[in-house]
Amino acid sequence: MIFAGLFLVAIILLLVFNYRHGETRKCRWRERRSEADSQWICVQCGATTRGPQGQTPERCFRTENQSTPGSQP
Repeated sequence: MIFAGLFLVAIILLLVFNYRHGETRKCRWRERRSEADSQWICVQCGATTRGPQGQTPERCFRTENQSTPGSQP
């Protein structure tokens, strides 16, 4: 019975984590720092944005018509 309870808790945690990070799930952000802020580049789709140092973007900036590398149109 304890195993079933732990299993249920693990499933719920996975669902919550995936829901919270669904918008950036496929993004792989890399940071280029400057004195004031950072430029963030997604190595998955090539999107770029600026933001505070050490704080990754919380959403994907890929456009809907832009395909991901390796995918077929």
